[in-house]
Amino acid sequence: MPHLWLVLIAVFATAFAQVLLKKASYFDIRTWQWLGLMSVSAVSYALSFILYSRILKYYALNKIYPAMTVGQIILVTLYGLWIGEVIDGRHALGLAFGVLSIYLIMS
Repeated sequence: MPHLWLVLIAVFATAFAQVLLKKASYFDIRTWQWLGLMSVSAVSYALSFILYSRILKYYALNKIYPAMTVGQIILVTLYGLWIGEVIDGRHALGLAFGVLSIYLIMS
């Protein structure tokens, strides 16, 4: 799969931005902690956005967008589990279907 590194970095950058938004939610708006986390999150999103524009040069939009989205969902879910959030059977089944859908779309 050519240019896979661009895809992986973009997926991680978007998931990282989401994690930072979660962390920022614990602080009052306009505090230094909130501003710092929001700023780093924005930079991470910008990196992801720039990489995505390059990725679209090499992959079909209707294939890469779902693949990247499911990858981001998986990473964010893993982080949620790490911080103590719980997933139920339906959530796990939805993730499994997401992985299956990416396999079917990309093959």
